[in-house]
Amino acid sequence: MDEEHARANTPDRKLGDEWLDWDGSKAAESTETKYGIFLGLAVLSTLVLIILAGLFLWLIYPRLVSMGEFVPRLFSILFLAFSAVLILWLLLFVWAALSRRPMTHLIIIPHLVNKLLSIVMALGKFIGISRDRLTNSFLKIHNVILGSRALHTTPERLLLLLPRCLTRDDFKRMRELRDQYQIKMATVGGGSEARIKIKEARPQIIIAIACERDLLSGFRDVNTHIPVIGFPNRRPEGPCKNTCVDVGTIEDAIKSCLN
Repeated sequence: MDEEHARANTPDRKLGDEWLDWDGSKAAESTETKYGIFLGLAVLSTLVLIILAGLFLWLIYPRLVSMGEFVPRLFSILFLAFSAVLILWLLLFVWAALSRRPMTHLIIIPHLVNKLLSIVMALGKFIGISRDRLTNSFLKIHNVILGSRALHTTPERLLLLLPRCLTRDDFKRMRELRDQYQIKMATVGGGSEARIKIKEARPQIIIAIACERDLLSGFRDVNTHIPVIGFPNRRPEGPCKNTCVDVGTIEDAIKSCLN
């Protein structure tokens, strides 16, 4: 009976790759989450990483001692330096998220952000927090930090990526924003199409609207060389159909990028 209900609710939409496991229910779980969720897990992840590194050093320390005085001292210094740098970077990241005033742009080192994101996602999965909620929380922080960096570009180098499932009204208003600000805009059905459009447009900044799952996969691929400002859509009818977004927020992001 449940399978029949699911089938009855899915033919009117084309599901993206990230939603093939959807059960057909329209009452999708809300993923709206405070940014403190990601920050808390980021702190916990950092502590776990330092503890594991310390445990590894403790396990191999007797063997290091047998190599003389210099080797164990060197490894101890490396461990302390690793821990200090990691804690300092995390404190700067937390400060930037809370104050919206990053002291340095080093907190947005893309590869380091991706590593932190992967570790937090793994920890969240272990304790039962969905990746959609964690992505939602992460994007709130990342958008704030990126916005405080005063990113600017020209209209022809700003790309607005839209999902194919937006409501007609939101599509109409997005086209109006495109025409008003003379920016580039593309509608994509997933990560593969998005990468093609990005390669064609060669933007300096990307504003992307999608579900958290698509934003997460695309963010990991793109943010290492192009700043990505991501906005999760809302899914009142479930995924991949008549999704919506706060158009005013998108316009604010466009104006901020174009200054």
